[in-house]
Amino acid sequence: MSCLITLSHAPYGSQVAKESLDVALVLSAFEQQPAVLFVDEGVLQLLPGSQIPSPHKHIGKILSALEMYDINELWVEQESLDQFGLAIDDLSQTVNVVTRIHLGQLCAQYHQHLVF
Repeated sequence: MSCLITLSHAPYGSQVAKESLDVALVLSAFEQQPAVLFVDEGVLQLLPGSQIPSPHKHIGKILSALEMYDINELWVEQESLDQFGLAIDDLSQTVNVVTRIHLGQLCAQYHQHLVF
């Protein structure tokens, strides 16, 4: 069964970003085929660690482990990138870009949708 996990929280200030990535890893361990969509402040999770305000711990190690767990579908919303003045080349991971108008079509491709 496939699952799309939408991450909309910044990688610092709370544990939501880390815990939602942990959910993706657990789903993969149980062969649920998760994909991850980064929207709003969630796109900041994809910045290299040097661009995250210290003293906050960066979640880059978890992001780099996604491929080992066969989580290969990473999506980012174009409008969220634009909101923060980011380009694909600024991100630490290889992602697919989707526009806001096509989010419904993306979500419809998955059996489940979890939002964090």
